[in-house]
Amino acid sequence: MFGWSQDELAREANVARQTIADFERGARIPISNNLISITMALERGGIERLPNNGVRLHEAS
Repeated sequence: MFGWSQDELAREANVARQTIADFERGARIPISNNLISITMALERGGIERLPNNGVRLHEAS
């Protein structure tokens, strides 16, 4: 939705790029503090979590 690279998401979430790569390819599930950091980074970028695992990008104001 943002077009972020793994490096950009890792930097925004303050996690290792390998954490993002492993998560994307299903090799492992990040530990809870990394999931929270990733979620917060996406929310700061404008992603809104919806019921039933949905997401949407906030419109610019």
